[in-house]
Order: sequence, then C-alpha cells, then structure tokens
Amino acid sequence: MTVYKSALTAIISTLFIASCTTTVHQIQPSVTPQQGKRIFIPQEKVTIQTPVPQKTVPASYIQWISQDNHQQQVAEYEKFLNQNNVGNIVPAFELLRTARDWQKCGSSEYAVPNRELWANQVPTLKVFKYLVATKVLTDFEVTSVYRDLPTNQCAGGANSSRHLYNSAIDFRLGPVIPQPQDYIAIENTKFKLCQFWAQYGQSLNMGIGLYASGQIHVDTQGYRTWGPNLSHSSSMCNF
Repeated sequence: MTVYKSALTAIISTLFIASCTTTVHQIQPSVTPQQGKRIFIPQEKVTIQTPVPQKTVPASYIQWISQDNHQQQVAEYEKFLNQNNVGNIVPAFELLRTARDWQKCGSSEYAVPNRELWANQVPTLKVFKYLVATKVLTDFEVTSVYRDLPTNQCAGGANSSRHLYNSAIDFRLGPVIPQPQDYIAIENTKFKLCQFWAQYGQSLNMGIGLYASGQIHVDTQGYRTWGPNLSHSSSMCNF
C-alpha cells in the first residue's frame, strides 16, 4: 500500500510541474532602417465633398428669352456649340450672362455674342469640360461671359478684356454668401484649379485669374495667372 501511494504521489507531482511549465517565445530583433534611407509612411487621402445644389432657370432668363428673337438666337448658338462638342457644359442662362453689374451699367443681363465670335468660346468651354469631367469643378456658377464694349467699360474690364472676344468665363465657387464651412471646399477647389493650370495650362493656352471678390476668370488666350492686385506674384497659382 505504501508503495502504491508513493508512485501515485510521484505521478501527480510530474503532472503539476508540466502544467506550470511556461513556453518561452523567441523575441525577434527589431528591424531598423539603413542609415540614410527614408521610411515610407502612407498618407491618408482626404477628400472634401459638398452637395451640389440643383440649378434652376431664373425667371429673368425666361422673360428675356421670350422677347424679340432671343429664342432663335440661343437655339442657333447652342446648335453651334453642340456641333463642336462643347454643348450643355454650362447652362445657357449662365453662359449668356454679361456682367454682374449689368443693372448699374444699364445693360442687358443676357446677350448672345456676335456670330463671328462664337468659335472663340470653344477652347475655353473645352477647358471647362475637362474641369467638370475630372470633378475639379463641381459647385460653381458662371457670372460673366461675353460683354459688349460699353458693358465691359462700365464693369471695369480691361481695354483688351477677353470678355470682349467671347473667350473668357468668370465664375464663383460655392454659394453667393459662403458660410464658414464652405470656405474649406472653396479653397480646396482653388488649389485643384491651380494644380490643373500648372500641369495642363500651357498646352491649353489657359489663363487663370483669382480676384479678391472671390470671382475666378478663365480664358484660353495666353498661359498666365494673376491674383488680387492683378500681378503674377499675387496669384495663389504661383507655386
């Protein structure tokens, strides 16, 4: 009996010791970069998306197009633009706007440019086509395109303004009265516009101006940029 108890005690002791045994994992040495080598840290891509409001036809445009032979003129102009693959990029009620100060100038809010100037708008609308297709431009409103000489002078345009030749488009980003939360999206869009201009502007003969009023000017009559004081150095596109 004593022998049996001794054997049982030895077996229990062995099992207890085995159950308390700790497995030791080998610690891998840390890997340090070679001297002078950069460590790649992936950057999180931040996208800023704002809802794009639905555009509605202004009552003033409906009234204007019903007068005289405006509807026929607009139809012919739109047909020309469609034939050149730049139709419906900007709605007619924006594309035919003259100047923001049209009332002060005693001008019409809308105007169809002279037929001999129609072709001048094609390259600029192609730029807009690229900008819209690549979502560089999403929430924007065109405020001024073709101006006759009296309207351009009254609006403070340059004597050689590209608006006189129907080759320029002025537009605003975001709502008429931006709220604090709108400025992030507006500034981000301006930066993307500058990137587009820096990368493709020369091949497109694209000019871009960013005014203190928030208005942005785009034309295709020369690769250049300017800012609030009308100089190259004041443009935010001057990287």
